[in-house]
Amino acid sequence: MKNTITITLLSFIFSLSSAYSQEIGKHTLSVGISPFGGGVNLSHNMNERTSVNISFGGAPEGDLPDAIKPEIDGFSDNYTHTAKSAWMGIFVSHQPLDQFNWLRVNAGFAVGSIENTIEDNGEVYYADYNENPVSYIGLNIGKPPYKGLVYGLDIGALFSSGADFSHEGGDVDKFNALQDGVPGLTNVLPNFQLTVGYCF
Repeated sequence: MKNTITITLLSFIFSLSSAYSQEIGKHTLSVGISPFGGGVNLSHNMNERTSVNISFGGAPEGDLPDAIKPEIDGFSDNYTHTAKSAWMGIFVSHQPLDQFNWLRVNAGFAVGSIENTIEDNGEVYYADYNENPVSYIGLNIGKPPYKGLVYGLDIGALFSSGADFSHEGGDVDKFNALQDGVPGLTNVLPNFQLTVGYCF
């Protein structure tokens, strides 16, 4: 009898939660993390399928872990790569397919900067992205803008004219190698962002 009451109560609570979670919220406030730092996202949900998002964030200067540092011709294995960023952007996300309400296309523009400093044996090289604005397009997989907890994974790319390269006391061959399509320092910068927030 006790188990029956418990199951009935849980079923009732779940049914209320499910019904509530299908109600579209007007606004969403969320936080996210990406290779370009942490961010805050403010969204206005125009309807169940389309939202306008304003995001801003960045990352303080820090070292790239050795595990993700690319090999660069002529550079030693223990070169250091530090980076920092600051950005904001406006994006429109839209659900294109009726049967897949968990899938959205996300596109827009961002302004800001990404500054990279690479040091090797006393030589200093810079690769800075200061072009504004840059375009972005990606896919978002996650929960639709129903009231309550929301979450998502955004996978896409930033499209720019490329980094502005310079150096102090650097080697010409190494400088040329740095500009030769090193992953993470090209015109197209891959991005993924995990977000969690609240829709109301």
